[in-house]
Amino acid sequence: MDDYRVMLQSKGVSPEAAYKDTMNAVFTSYAAREKAPTAADIDKVSLDKSLAFYKDRFADASGETFVLVGNFDIEQIKPLLATYLGGLPATGRNEQYVDRGVRPLSGKVEKIVKKGIEDKASVQLVFHGTFDYSVENNLQLTALSDILEFKVLERLREKESGVYTPNVGVSSSKLPTPYYSLTISFNCATANVDKLVAAALDEVALLKKNGATATDVEKFKAESKRSMEVSLRENNYWLGYIAGKYRNGDDPLSVLTFNDRLEQVTPASVKEAAAKYLSGTNFVKGVPVPEK
Repeated sequence: MDDYRVMLQSKGVSPEAAYKDTMNAVFTSYAAREKAPTAADIDKVSLDKSLAFYKDRFADASGETFVLVGNFDIEQIKPLLATYLGGLPATGRNEQYVDRGVRPLSGKVEKIVKKGIEDKASVQLVFHGTFDYSVENNLQLTALSDILEFKVLERLREKESGVYTPNVGVSSSKLPTPYYSLTISFNCATANVDKLVAAALDEVALLKKNGATATDVEKFKAESKRSMEVSLRENNYWLGYIAGKYRNGDDPLSVLTFNDRLEQVTPASVKEAAAKYLSGTNFVKGVPVPEK
């Protein structure tokens, strides 16, 4: 506990930690369960309560789903499953998922965090909101993200010459409520923040207005096919894929129709996705900058 207290005290002077905590608060609407712990919180921790919580959680395995992936013979591992999984305690209490209502702040939010002395800014521009969760929409979101990254990379690195690692990433989840977020992020000198943010948002506007080029769509499809070919040979991919499908109650056979869905990505579909997911109705701009 003493070591953890020292770590939290040291964290208080870190510009990166201050920015991370601020953005976490924005994307959880300052939910008490999600807030970063402080040194004062350490005094509230009870070893007895912690141990009781641990015992309660591991007292019932009846609601667990175990996923095993690898090069093994099913018949040979059945006795091991019977011993080590079948022997786990089970009370059958049938617990249900609880939605705590943790959601990002809605509307347009800007957070400028002033901390530290290094002349460096790490910009995050996040478009987010609810959406219709499906394998088709998830792929259109991914296409939008990847193609926007092509454009942002070309604009900010080659034309503006201001950043070295621009990135566009997307995430989506089904539980507790279908939600997506698309993030444009890059590092730059503090003096270039406004110019590069404007350039990035200009590329968003152009994609919404004109859609994607046929060249960009074909590039996305080719890269997606290559990536999938590699993933299908990896245990970690299958582990995450199968577990995710069962957790969400989705069809585990949808991987077989990936190439068919890929053909549904067109310049027009990317334009439609851009209008839908990059509307800016829910938008967060986060920028950590030096104090002086």
